[in-house]
Amino acid sequence: MADEGTPPPGRRRGRPQRLPEDPHTLSSGKVGCDQRIAWLLTVSRVLGPDPDLARREGFIAALKERGIAVDASRVSRWESGLQPLPAAVTSTYESVLGLPEGWLVAVANGLRRACGEGPTVRRNTAHEAPLSNREVESLLDRGEQGLATGAHWMRLTDELNRYDKVFLRDREWAQVTHHLITELGRAVGAGYVRRYEAAAAFIGHPIARQHLLMAIGRFVTAPDAQVVAPVLNLLAEVPDRAAAELTLRLLSGDTDNIYLRRAASSVAAIKLARRHFDESALPKLESHVLGALRRGESLDGRLDSFDLAVRLPEDSWERVAGGLRTRRAFGLVTNARTSDELVPSARAASLVADLAAAVQGETPSHQAQEPDQMLRRLLREALLHSHKPRRHHAALLIAASPYARAAADHCLRLAADDNELFAARAWTVLMRLGDGGQRDQVVHRAVVDDRPTVRARALVNAGLGGSLKPDQSAAIASRYDAARSAERHATVFALGMAAAPELADLAESGDPETQRSAQWWLDQGPVIIDRDLVQS
Repeated sequence: MADEGTPPPGRRRGRPQRLPEDPHTLSSGKVGCDQRIAWLLTVSRVLGPDPDLARREGFIAALKERGIAVDASRVSRWESGLQPLPAAVTSTYESVLGLPEGWLVAVANGLRRACGEGPTVRRNTAHEAPLSNREVESLLDRGEQGLATGAHWMRLTDELNRYDKVFLRDREWAQVTHHLITELGRAVGAGYVRRYEAAAAFIGHPIARQHLLMAIGRFVTAPDAQVVAPVLNLLAEVPDRAAAELTLRLLSGDTDNIYLRRAASSVAAIKLARRHFDESALPKLESHVLGALRRGESLDGRLDSFDLAVRLPEDSWERVAGGLRTRRAFGLVTNARTSDELVPSARAASLVADLAAAVQGETPSHQAQEPDQMLRRLLREALLHSHKPRRHHAALLIAASPYARAAADHCLRLAADDNELFAARAWTVLMRLGDGGQRDQVVHRAVVDDRPTVRARALVNAGLGGSLKPDQSAAIASRYDAARSAERHATVFALGMAAAPELADLAESGDPETQRSAQWWLDQGPVIIDRDLVQS
């Protein structure tokens, strides 16, 4: 990104001018975690609302006002991606740019843990100075009482990770971890990401891990649990044998909860890519993949099993391929095993080229910008990469950047595409981006779309937005009886997150499954939106 010179007053929109690529990022041939994190910090500054901070000189002056002595050379190194950035540097950008505490840090930490090279450093604290005992006790009290925001949770785990031993009574550990895990099921946006990173930090702590794993187990195995994937995903962060065996049991049908089995498939693909399974696990993984690929579902309806197939070792995939009934499934997987994309590369490039230019062109800027090749890469990965963590973290990088609103607008347009795979993928990306201020349009699409797989994802997006107007909740509930299973599940999710009055009616349904799922939501409560994320 170019950021030199004095910007004109105000902000402008329009097609970007072509300027030379930054030789320190994409043209270097390596675009790993460090480059992506540096990109996020750079665009957050350059495309942020403050024109003074968009200039490097103005940013340096703001740092010095806060007692942080840096020069242009150091900021250049931070934003070049040539070296790993400590969490404290990312936290500094949040503070100076006025961004929610822990938002950039959480996205960067998650990316580094999921896709980085080498071991994760546990004591990569975002704050150099330790908290006082009183401050720690206050955070623990908030956690125990269910009053903590995502920022509070991250501050607490950041502090606890300074120490190998933390002494709390079992009751206190149980209460703290219970609240964190249950909040993961209903928190959205940055609130969810920050809590997830706090939970991942607990898993990395030698004392906290056992308590958090017990809380995870209680939550996901509870009868009638309706939201399991956001919590079960934490098993992917645990490399030990017990977590691998539990994942296999859930994958093999050791539960009546179909959504828990599907979530286990996603976790298994991640754990396989991270080499958490030994060779003895391969027959079970192969059997699951073969069964999933032989069923006549759409590609989007079996993406987790598809991802698992792409991660299988070559010998395992050959055994699975020999049992497939159709060449179509074989062709889709073999293409992805070569390209790591869900569709042929030419089709992916065509879809993203115009999308990236439009998103950049509609994002306010203080000065002319070169075409953002990292944005194009991230949009392509978020929509079409075959591995779920790559899709997830690419979407989170965009969501944490100033491109989020324009990207959400264009993904909402893509969600109406005739191609069901593209439409469903767009809705899934919107789950990370948010609705971009088009809440009513999201809810309308969730009501009127007639494609079951696509509509289910639209309903989830409606739920992630929280409250519904009376006519909206009534329209969503009106299609429940005629809907398929996935749509029904998503309908109750939307009504539950909104605490809609129709939920109480469903809890009195004559259908036992409907009654139990609605009651679970009544017991859990509605969406959690952190107060520090609400725009004034």
